[in-house]
Formats: sequence, C-alpha cells, structure tokens
Amino acid sequence: MNNRLFLYSAFIFVLILLVDAWDQDYSAPKVLETEIAEQTIPETKDHEVNKRASASQEAKTINEKNLIDIKTDTLKIKINLEDGSVVYTELLKYPISLKDATKKIILFDVFDDYYIAKVGLQSKETVMPKIYSSKKINYTLGDNDNLKVELVANTDKGFTFIKNYTFSKNSHLIEINQTVVNNSNKSASLRQFNTLERKKTESENIMLYTYTGAAYYDEEDKFNKIEFDEIESENFVKRTKNGWISMIEHYFFSAWVPYNSANDIRTTYTRKAQVGNENTYLIGSVSDYIKINPNTSHNFKTRLFVGPKNQEEISGITPGLELTVDYGTLTFLAAPLFWILEILYFVFGNWGWAIIALTFVIKLLFYKLSETSYKSMAKMKKLNPRMQMLKERYGDDRKKFSEALMQMYKEEKVNPLGGCLPILIQIPVFIALYWVLIESVEMRQAPFIAWIKDLSSADPLYILPIAMGISMYIQQKLNPAPTDEMQQKIFMVLPFLFTFLFATFPSGLVLYWLTNNILSIAQQYVINKRIVNS
Repeated sequence: MNNRLFLYSAFIFVLILLVDAWDQDYSAPKVLETEIAEQTIPETKDHEVNKRASASQEAKTINEKNLIDIKTDTLKIKINLEDGSVVYTELLKYPISLKDATKKIILFDVFDDYYIAKVGLQSKETVMPKIYSSKKINYTLGDNDNLKVELVANTDKGFTFIKNYTFSKNSHLIEINQTVVNNSNKSASLRQFNTLERKKTESENIMLYTYTGAAYYDEEDKFNKIEFDEIESENFVKRTKNGWISMIEHYFFSAWVPYNSANDIRTTYTRKAQVGNENTYLIGSVSDYIKINPNTSHNFKTRLFVGPKNQEEISGITPGLELTVDYGTLTFLAAPLFWILEILYFVFGNWGWAIIALTFVIKLLFYKLSETSYKSMAKMKKLNPRMQMLKERYGDDRKKFSEALMQMYKEEKVNPLGGCLPILIQIPVFIALYWVLIESVEMRQAPFIAWIKDLSSADPLYILPIAMGISMYIQQKLNPAPTDEMQQKIFMVLPFLFTFLFATFPSGLVLYWLTNNILSIAQQYVINKRIVNS
C-alpha cells in the first residue's frame, strides 16, 4: 500500500479539488418561489424585455452630457443623471497587468460588458423624476478625506428627490442617501430598490476555476451563491433580514450593503433580463413601502461597495461580507490559515516568504503524523529486497504472492496502511491552503524574488514547477519502489505530469508545494537513514 502512497495521494488531491469545484457549482440554494406578491419587486422599464435594445445600443442611448465623472484616490466613476445609476468604475489601485500599469481593472461598464448598479425609488402614487441635475460634471476628491456629490430633481407632482453620494479616502465604499421631500398636499408611499445586473462571463482559467455570479447574505441563510444558470431557470424571491446582495468574480466584487443592518428587512430577488439578443442576470433587493405625508420628508440610506476582496477592508463593513472571499467548503480551515499567513506577512513584509514560513508552521503541526507515515514507508523500503524475492518466487501467481507478502508484514510487524492515514488527514489542509492562495487578492501582483513579480500568476520561467517536479522525483526515490511494472511506469510519469500541471498554477501555490516537498525530503531522509541502517 505504501508503494502506491503518492499515486493515491495525487488521486485523492485531484478528486477533492473536483468535488470542491462541483460543490461550488451546484451548492447554490434551491431557488424558492415564495408567496410574496409580485409587486414586491420593482417593475421598472429597464426590465421590460421587449423594449430593450442590445447592450451596445443601450450604451449608445446614454447621452454623454448626462454622465458625471467622479475621481477619488481609489475609484474613477461615471454616474448617469437619468436615474443616478453607476454605469462605470475603474479601480485605480489595481492594474490589469504589471506590464501596463496605466490600464486598470474595470468592474461596472455599461458600454462594453453591460455591468451596472442601480439605486432608485418606486411609488404607487407619484411618478419618479426622469432626470437629475448636478452642479458640476467633474468631481475630484483631491486631498480631502470625503467627497459629496449631490443630484437633485423636482417633479410636477410637488416632490423633490435628492441623491447624495459620499466617497471617502482609501475606501471602495460609497454611501448613498436618497431624500424625498413631499411638498404636495397628498401622501405617497415610496420604497428603495437596489440592483446589480451583468452579462454572463466564464472563469478566466479553466485549470483554476473561480466563481463568477450572484450571491446574497441574511441572518437565516447566511452566505449563499446563486449561479447565472439558476437565475435563468427560475426566479428567486425571499424576505431577508440584515442582509446584502452582490455580484462576485475572481478577486473583485460589487455589493449593495444596508446602511444599518439592525432590523433591516428587505425582499431579495433575482431575474433574468434581456438586452437585445443577449441575456443579463440581475440580483436585487427592495425595502418595504414608507408612507410620506404632505410637508414631510424621508431618507433612504444604502451603501455600494465596488472593489477588491481585501479582507482588511471588507471585514468591518457588515456581517458576512468577508465570505465573498470564496474558500468553498473548507472555509473553516482556510480562514485561520489566511489569518496566520497575514500575521507572517506583517513579520516578513513579503507574501512569498510568508508562504514559506506558513509551510514551516504547517509542517511543524503535522510533524508527528508525517513521522509516522515516513517510518512506515522506511520499514517498507527496508523490506523491498525481500518483496522482490517473493515476486520472483511466485511469478504470476498473485494470490500466493499476496499471501506471502501479508505473512512477511505480520512477521516484521509492518502495517502496509500505516503511511496512508497521516497523509489523508493532511490533504484537507493542503486543499484549504490551495483556495487561500487562489482566492486572496492580497496575493495578486505581489512580488517574491527576482523573476517572480506576481505570486498569483504562473512562473514565467517555469523554474518553480521544474524544481517541484525534481523534488517529487527525489521524494519518490526515498520511498519503497513498487513491485508492479505498471505502477513503476506510472510513478515515472507522475513528476512530469505534475510539473506540466503546476506550470499553469499560481507561483505562490507552487512555492508552497515545493517548500513542503523539500521539508518532507529532509524529514524522510533522516528517518530512512535511522531505520534502514538499524
């Protein structure tokens, strides 16, 4: 059994990855069509399917004169004065690639990818304004800590609508305060709705699947993802408490977050829409109606986050927002691993050295388990000559060979399964760390040494994958050789297969695997010398 340990471990490693990816694909909650009345969802003209143009055509209908530009130290934003929607955002601190730092990550983009955030009001008794006005068309944060942008609109029904957007320094969070002033002689009921809508996109890397789609959070269900395919097949409607909605992708996300989560009751819903011949997918939330009497006013507050999954920034905004960093089913292991990794980063000031240090910590925690495994393999290696003799004696008679082999194990007090369990126990930790290194935006474009300028990208010179393959080959040589010729051939191929596979993986993950292999080789070499020479 120990002869096949690496083969089984590799198989189990890949199997767990596949199961975890399947879980992330299909673990979204069953879409519930509750008995909530349909009018709880805003019926806006934007979602009357037959009246919508294509994404590019709709973008062309947006009058450039109705767009205002806002620039802070973190964001570059365009807001449409027609409804106050956020139609474009650039993340100024996040270049698309290190080769060209001038091109930044773009999230909302009504012009090319049709990804948009809307916040508005709906009323049963009065019409909403068709366009807002702004004092300026360009706003800049500059050296200030905060920037306020005010949009104002009046209707012929005697209502004044004011939208205030507040931007803060070093933040990707936008506060939005909608004030309704009733100057008429009749009362009206209004409610606030928030939506995120985008076209479907696929994972950037087939080998490294990351989730792209909608998600929501509330006190009852906690964090749940809703796939685009789920949205397409059936509408989701649910009353939620103290929750938020979001659109997630690798490293970045957008979310509508309640201003004050205490007793915030909303209806969360999804809907498939259409822009010409292109499908779009929407997740939204709507508050309950509030009655506004004549000569009174009311404030509707909400917040929009559009930025990176930086845990230091998002963890304090609202409960559960840090779960957008999608570690999958092993979050309970991955979260503390990242916490330790972050501490090590503050010590070393470099994520690469922090990964190496974390590998030492993990190796130390599992030292006794690894020792048990390596001792078992060392004993098996010591018996390897006798195993070869048995194979020659019994030839193709597998039954007699197995019986003789088990008898030898019994006489030498060797458990052929002794090396497997310790390895199996460690595999979930390896998988959890895999997701930590894949999902953490802190690793994105983080340099290590010399040629490795980005730990989230593959090694451009393939030095780490090749070194990892060599270390795997050395580690195999320290193990007892398989007696079966087919197993021997498979073992010969494994280092090359893993080298090819890991050549596409982020260099941070390969660095961890290489460091772990080197430490394992050192530990196994010492144990082999001690037992084989005894």
